[in-house]
Amino acid sequence: MTKILHVAIVDDWEASRPFGEYEVSTRAVPFVDAGFVHATTADGLPEVLDRVYGSLQLPLLLIVLDAEELQAAGAEVTWEPAPRVLAPLPTAGPAVIAELPLERDATGAWQVPAALAGLTMG
Repeated sequence: MTKILHVAIVDDWEASRPFGEYEVSTRAVPFVDAGFVHATTADGLPEVLDRVYGSLQLPLLLIVLDAEELQAAGAEVTWEPAPRVLAPLPTAGPAVIAELPLERDATGAWQVPAALAGLTMG
């Protein structure tokens, strides 16, 4: 099982639940404009949190996804070099392994959730 990660603004993710699909590529960029959903690996997460979301003052979620389950559901995953999902993300089902809230440390930096260490990344 290959796990990939997507950082979502909580309000965007929650608003997508009734529709069953999340159609946001990344911060302020809809799927329809980008043609894919940005994702990352555990190793790339700190840079994404700092570079893309460092200044954002909205609550965030880390969505942990099973790349094989996404592909089985018809959502191609490419690596360019970071993972990209070439379809909207499902908001539930076997492809969504976990939804982990992201928090800031005392310096204001986004932190990698401790619970991520408990999920075998591969």
